[in-house]
Order: sequence, then structure tokens, then C-alpha cells
Amino acid sequence: MTERVHELVGNRIYLKGHVCKDTVYRTTLRGLKITDILVAVNRPTGGSDYLPCISWGKYAIYASDLSVGDYIWLEGRIQSRDYSKVTSNGLIERRTAYEVSAFKIGHLDEAGHVQE
Repeated sequence: MTERVHELVGNRIYLKGHVCKDTVYRTTLRGLKITDILVAVNRPTGGSDYLPCISWGKYAIYASDLSVGDYIWLEGRIQSRDYSKVTSNGLIERRTAYEVSAFKIGHLDEAGHVQE
């Protein structure tokens, strides 16, 4: 096991799942391309987790053409960001959002094989 631990890369995640919401493509104020993707990932015990993902650059352009129901794979990292939200009683709450920042994305066939 010790040899394998040295091969691991910190903060790396691999997912396969279905796009479950229309993607949102935009350009930031700095001119960076970004696409938001919501991916449904099946649990081995049944049910699904719905994971917010973002992609950048050429993969943002690729992801902008994804459709609801597409079966995809992605490689990325988990990241967090802080934001403020005004509650219904007017208080400001500081919150943390977690998402997958994808740096590789592709399609899968229904058997789970990578499509070229």
C-alpha cells in the first residue's frame, strides 16, 4: 500500500454521471470562459448525488454543448468558495459552497466506455 500512496495525487476526483440540468456558459469579467454543469452521480447503494461542476477554457466550450441526459466523465478537483447570503429576516450569513472544477470532460456510451 505504501507504494500506491506515493502515486496518488492530492485533490483529484474522477466522476461519471448524467447531466441533469441545462448547462450555463458565460465569460467572466477577465474574459475567461466558464460553464456550470450539474451532474447526477449514481450511488452504489441506490439514489444519486447531484454535484455542481464548473469547467474552464476549451472544456467550457465543450461543456456548453452538453444536453440534459448526456452520460459524461470528468476529471477535476474539489474546491470551495465563500459567499454571503441575505436571509429572509434580513441578516447576512456567510456560507461556503463546494463544487468540482473539471479540467477534462468527455462523453460515455451507455456501457460506460469513453466515446471518441
